[in-house]
Amino acid sequence: MALADHGHWRLVREMLEDGDMPPDDAERLPTLVERAAVLAWIKDAFQAEAAKSAGDPGIVLPRRLSNREYDYTVRDLTAVDLRPTKEFPIDPANTAGFDNSGETLIMSPTLLRKYLAAARDVASHLYLQPDGFAFAPFPMLADTDRDKFWVHRIIDFYRRQNTDLAAYFSAAWHFRHRAAFGKPAATLADVAREQGVSAKYLSTVHALMEEELDEVGPLAGLRERWRQLPAPGMAGPEAVRVGCEAMRDYVVRVRSKIEHRFLNLEAGKIAADSYPLLIWKNVQYATHRRSYDRAQLQVEGEARPYSEPVVEPGTKNPFGPGKTPLIENLPGDPDLHVPAGQRARYEAAFARFSSVFPDLFYKAERGRNYFETKKDTGRYLSSGVHSRLGYFRDDQPLYELILDEAGQAELDALWWDSEFVANATLRTLRQNAGNKSMTAANPDADVKDIEPPAAATDTVSETEIRRMQARLIDLTEGKSELVSAAISNFFNVTNATIRAVEAARIAAELAHLDALLKFTERAYRRPLSPAEREVTLAFYRTTRQEGLTHEEAIRECVTAVLVAPDMNYRLDLLAEGPGIEPYSDHALASRLSYFLWSSMPDEALLARAAAGELRRPEVIAAEARRMLRDPRARALAVEFGGNWLEFRRFEEIATVDLAHFTTFTPELRQAMYEEPVRFMLDVFQRDRSILDFLHAGDTFVNSVLAAHYGITPGPAGADGWSHAPEAYRQERGGLLPMAAFLTLHAPGLRTSPVKRGNWVVKNLLGERVPPPPADVPVLPSSEAESDLPLREMLARHREDPSCYSCHARIDSFGLVFEGFGPIGERRTKDMAGRPVDTRAEFPDGGHGEGLAGVREHIRAHRQDDFVANFCRKLLAYALNRSPILSDDLLVEDMQARLAANDHRFSAVIESIVTSHQFLHKRGTPREP
Repeated sequence: MALADHGHWRLVREMLEDGDMPPDDAERLPTLVERAAVLAWIKDAFQAEAAKSAGDPGIVLPRRLSNREYDYTVRDLTAVDLRPTKEFPIDPANTAGFDNSGETLIMSPTLLRKYLAAARDVASHLYLQPDGFAFAPFPMLADTDRDKFWVHRIIDFYRRQNTDLAAYFSAAWHFRHRAAFGKPAATLADVAREQGVSAKYLSTVHALMEEELDEVGPLAGLRERWRQLPAPGMAGPEAVRVGCEAMRDYVVRVRSKIEHRFLNLEAGKIAADSYPLLIWKNVQYATHRRSYDRAQLQVEGEARPYSEPVVEPGTKNPFGPGKTPLIENLPGDPDLHVPAGQRARYEAAFARFSSVFPDLFYKAERGRNYFETKKDTGRYLSSGVHSRLGYFRDDQPLYELILDEAGQAELDALWWDSEFVANATLRTLRQNAGNKSMTAANPDADVKDIEPPAAATDTVSETEIRRMQARLIDLTEGKSELVSAAISNFFNVTNATIRAVEAARIAAELAHLDALLKFTERAYRRPLSPAEREVTLAFYRTTRQEGLTHEEAIRECVTAVLVAPDMNYRLDLLAEGPGIEPYSDHALASRLSYFLWSSMPDEALLARAAAGELRRPEVIAAEARRMLRDPRARALAVEFGGNWLEFRRFEEIATVDLAHFTTFTPELRQAMYEEPVRFMLDVFQRDRSILDFLHAGDTFVNSVLAAHYGITPGPAGADGWSHAPEAYRQERGGLLPMAAFLTLHAPGLRTSPVKRGNWVVKNLLGERVPPPPADVPVLPSSEAESDLPLREMLARHREDPSCYSCHARIDSFGLVFEGFGPIGERRTKDMAGRPVDTRAEFPDGGHGEGLAGVREHIRAHRQDDFVANFCRKLLAYALNRSPILSDDLLVEDMQARLAANDHRFSAVIESIVTSHQFLHKRGTPREP
């Protein structure tokens, strides 16, 4: 029947309504009665067919995930935003303008090869953990990549901890005066959260400041500075900050004078900077961070310490004969002065002071381990060996003083990754055994007997380790028990670590296979059948039999999952036969999540599906509201909004004349793209009226966009963006005056009222405007080079009868934006210096001027068109197909719900997700 091509007849109806058909030069023009009769026939036919097929979900086509859906899904599967489809061809859009449709998302052999390459790349980011596996932001195939991964995670953890003593003194001051700040019941934990410091360490610092104690030595100096901090109201916050920083500087100064200095060990043919002895020295520093060197105290009547260095057996003075330490203990140093006969009393004070204030909380980097430890900077977490692999953990004060139990467990797990993920101890042994780093190139040392097996082996046996240990001790020639003990301790720890890693990896293999099954289930977005579980495990066993290691086999299995049809396709098909039936619970969960998130369901949604609750209207509506509050709802703004409003690829725009518009930087372009995303997401998440898209007076800006708009930004978030509630004062707010749309539809050195008007009419109001003919006259490329304003050139253009019908519908909606230049900047003159004219006569005869004029016209005459168009677009996006006649009644219902609920976004979402179309599927064409 004729309505099988309802899209064509819909266009016929629109052209008849607008008077564009038949053309004015037709041999015979219909009378008004004839025109009305044809329109009535089309309307009645549409309504009859829509009523007959009401609720028909349409044909459900199996389709692959779109590029962006695949990216989002991999992100949520791996917890890393890898974007594996960045080299894929662009997905085509359907007739509704969306690229998430089964009509267009096909798979070709070439594209399949790209999917396989992308899956292998994603799998290369995998690394094994004791309880499963995870993914890194970069490939984890090389040892250097693994090192970079765990090292930077630890460094990031360290940097997240607040170790600034001034911050703790300030927090203790705030707690002391909490009543003055209107919080008399605040606890130390409350103040710690507010001030961004560790509650555990704040308690220690506060106790030291407030407890009754013997105030001598550094405790006296620190407590005096504490008492001098002004009370609230006596001075401004700047005075408190300066006072707390002075307290911190005092602690640092005193601490630097009393920290330990450990001399190098040396004995026999083993040089002082050989690796085992270097580790011994690191251990001494790491375990003495919270103590002090008693020899530094200057007791009246006692000989000046280190007047001549005392060298213990087995140690070597690194300063040379007769040299004193780099930080000299000058007589009379007030920080170190101890009255005669009071050594014990002062030593107790120095011990308490040093225990609370370590010389370092952690050592993040170390170069070659020179005596000048303050200059030991270089490689992150390095043990100090020169040009060789070697790491050393030195964070005992941070662990003991600042971290709570959860923080300690997290840090321990991060360091365990250095072994389980990167095999640091085994690789260090291989690199340092049997070479000059182990013996410091002592020319008399015979090291041939201590070389471990080749690096290709998985381990070094305990027998081999003990042979290396014995040979090194033999090279000491028995000259120092301390040196022998240091060597033995090094190899004991090394052997114990290697054995622990071996055992942990063997024990973890079953956990890895279980994680593989869970990963597969998450990727398929439904429970696995017993047969599917067995197939997955059988593939793993096959890869092992072919010679792959356990980790390589897990990677190969993950690759297979990532290219499996159940991962790559939305297989929402009927089981068999014709007809309409409900979606399965898990298929419905995917339908909802790919609508709102463009990604896989989360655990909460899958739990609802597993319980069989999701098809209940109140449940699926509640889940939709929950999901819109989730940060993943940003995808709805990017994918739906970006395709509906055609700014999805704005970041690639190349029409702006950069030589003229020098302010159009990459940062401004990115900000222009981000503005509509953030605004739309705000409408979605705060359940605002969809009419705010047109009429709102607020927007979102960062510093770059705010400067472009002339807006003073409000308080910015961590990402630099802020809400601008009074953007209307600079004629901003809502979608219409956003720079992205104004720039997108302005070619080069002029504006384009035609393109801007066409965007409003087509994308916002839902009109169908045919493309211009091939021989349409070209307007000047620059306003400055034209003799007439664009307004007058367009007026002449409309004098052509073949051009009038279209331009009469769109030009006025673009002319009102002439107060915005080619990159959306406000202007009063065009680029030729002529005053801009923003007046317009709209198609129905109404008049308006500028942004306010077009908004008022739409509010009075075209608002229903906008609402209907928005409903049709969102429905087409949700159903992953082009509109069909059976959707008309649902669109009417959506409009009615919106009108009854102040046009809040939640009304249209709930109308869609509880509809028969959304909850059901049809696999074959409907019978006539």
